[in-house]
Amino acid sequence: MIYAAMVFAWIVGILLNLPVVFTTSVVMDGMCHAFSIWESPAARLIYGAVSIFIVFILPLVVFIYCYSRIIVVMRRQMKVMAGHNIEGGSQMNASQIQSKQIKWNIIKMMLIVSVAFIICWFPFNIYWMIIDNTTQTSNLFIGYFPTVFLAYLYA
Repeated sequence: MIYAAMVFAWIVGILLNLPVVFTTSVVMDGMCHAFSIWESPAARLIYGAVSIFIVFILPLVVFIYCYSRIIVVMRRQMKVMAGHNIEGGSQMNASQIQSKQIKWNIIKMMLIVSVAFIICWFPFNIYWMIIDNTTQTSNLFIGYFPTVFLAYLYA
């Protein structure tokens, strides 16, 4: 499964960036203008939607699924450990307290990772969605570096 995920990431990364690689430029009226291989706004919109899905939404869905599965397994383990309490009653022993603390730390880390992913990648994806659907980009180019910085900050 790990090897399949690695191959998938490489193949999808290459295929997703292939249209961007074929972006060319032309000099018109003494100014350099970039244009991509697709002139159709529909093709640009489809590429942007696919890009946002693969780069932002799909990882978020994987986070939610995997982290929820981890929480379900931890809850089952906690119930099993509670059933093996020799002392009985509502008194918790040291191992149960430590187990609850570990569980809480794992949940906090999962929340931090997920929220950091959303905070760092959401502005980048929104920025590119706006840039892709706007003809006047010179005023909007100022947002490029802060959004890329946030995306790299997550890494």
